[in-house]
Amino acid sequence: PSGSGCNCSTCTCQSPVYSSEACDCNACTLCDRIPLLNKFPSDRCFDDFVMPVSNPVWSIDPRSLTYVRGIFINQMIDAQTPVLGAGDLQVYALQLGIALNERLSIIAVKDGYNTLQTRGVGNRTGWSDIGLGVKYVLIRDVENQFLLSGGLIYEATNGSSRVFQGNGDGVWTPYVSIGKQIGSGHLIASSGYHVPGDTAEESQSIYYSIHYDHPVTSKLSAVAELNGIVYTKSGQALPLSIEGGDWINLGSSSVAGNNVVTTAVGANYRLNSCLSVAGVWEFPLSNRKDLLDSRTTVTLTLQF
Repeated sequence: PSGSGCNCSTCTCQSPVYSSEACDCNACTLCDRIPLLNKFPSDRCFDDFVMPVSNPVWSIDPRSLTYVRGIFINQMIDAQTPVLGAGDLQVYALQLGIALNERLSIIAVKDGYNTLQTRGVGNRTGWSDIGLGVKYVLIRDVENQFLLSGGLIYEATNGSSRVFQGNGDGVWTPYVSIGKQIGSGHLIASSGYHVPGDTAEESQSIYYSIHYDHPVTSKLSAVAELNGIVYTKSGQALPLSIEGGDWINLGSSSVAGNNVVTTAVGANYRLNSCLSVAGVWEFPLSNRKDLLDSRTTVTLTLQF
């Protein structure tokens, strides 16, 4: 191995996969440099998979990974949006995953700092709610490159109300996620149910996300994604017929039955075995937009 802390011997790949470096100890090139996280190596037997980019909080990668991921979101808000009017939202966030073993991991999926600029409420800044959870790999089939995972995420109410965070009494989200290599490409799909602790302050919803990546070169992969959210029960906090999507829960009173569907296209580039950068542009497919007129999401991921 490239360093004494790499623990490359933990890889138990049974067969090679497409352009994979999963069993190459060079995959640990950077892990020596952060002495805490290198004690919890990722499951490197599914290294050809690309982490989903859009819907970054709730589109869950089914692998057991140790990683640090920086996220930048720039979201445009339509001029016809009630109360807010035309504007934009920026999010600067950091995600963290710690693989305790090849099946169990701890994930920190939501945090960060928000800047909001709209004609209706002016310029605002504030912190996001924090979302923490666990993930367990129920099926880990290395030979067929198939994974099935499940878990639970809790979103706290520590954020700033100035940027529509911090309301309610927390949200619990049980979820499932699958991953499968298809030819030289990879499919990841996840779905979950947002259950607020205070159903008057926040709405309830089911979400789903589908991700597909396909290699263009040994380092570059094309990415296509689909995201949807179906509101199953309205809140009572605001007399509105729109909601906030994946990042904001307004608790609007007239959203039950609403359905928002978006798609995202972009690419992922592997700078080396541990470091990758990705970006997608997202836009609505459904007539209903709510707060998302369009969105650009960029991520930088360091995997151990």
